[in-house]
Order: sequence, then structure tokens, then C-alpha cells
Amino acid sequence: MLLHAEPFEYRLLIPHDARAVQVARTSIRAALTAHGLRELIGRAELLAGEMLTNTIVHTSSTAELTLAWSQWETLRVAVRDACARTPTLRVAARPFDSDGRGLCLLQTLADRWGYTPLHRDLHGEETKTVWCEISRRVPAAWA
Repeated sequence: MLLHAEPFEYRLLIPHDARAVQVARTSIRAALTAHGLRELIGRAELLAGEMLTNTIVHTSSTAELTLAWSQWETLRVAVRDACARTPTLRVAARPFDSDGRGLCLLQTLADRWGYTPLHRDLHGEETKTVWCEISRRVPAAWA
């Protein structure tokens, strides 16, 4: 039996430091556990970790992680960074490539994903948000 979780939203400022990805994963685990959504922890941690790693690799700025559960029983994980460059899905990473799988994981494991260009923030920086949504429905690739 699945329990109904009330809507919530958390935001976490992520420094440009690879160690921050583990801190974000720990924060996601704590939030989802507190709200009774343990079944989403694995996918949420993995997908947020991929989005944050892309930000750390491809930008030199801080990022903002948003974790939001809606009344429609959907978890939205979003990462905003100060880089307007469009995320590009690599068609096929070779087995020994060290990168190129993050967006493929989003496409495979998220119910929906995308990005929103936000143009300029308050400091004049061009920004974008990469986001994904997951529900309690487990995708075949995760099962």
C-alpha cells in the first residue's frame, strides 16, 4: 500500500566541488525518507548525481538543486547552473568511455526530462535548468 505524501520542495545550493554530489545525494535520501518516498531514493540520487556531475564538469559556477514532490505524485529533480549551453544527448557511448551516459540515463530512467534556458539571472549570467520527473511507477530499465 502506497501512502500519500504531501507536496514539498527543497532547494540546495551546490558549490563547484565534486564532493558536493555526495552531499546532495545524502540530502535527497534524507528528504525522501522523511516524506515516506523511499522507493524513489535510488533513481532520484542517481539522476540528480548525473545532472550535478554534468554541471561540475561543464561549468565553473555553483548550481542549485531543487527537489519537489507535487500533488500529482511526481518528483521533479532540477539543477540550475550558470551555463546557457544546451545539453546534448550522446547517441551511443562506447563501453570504455569515461563520460557521455548522464543524459542517456535521464532518458531511460526518468518519466520525463528536459531543460529550460533561463537567459540571464540577477547577476547577468546566462543560466539553464536541466530537470527530470519520476513517479512511483518503476521503469522497465530499473526493475
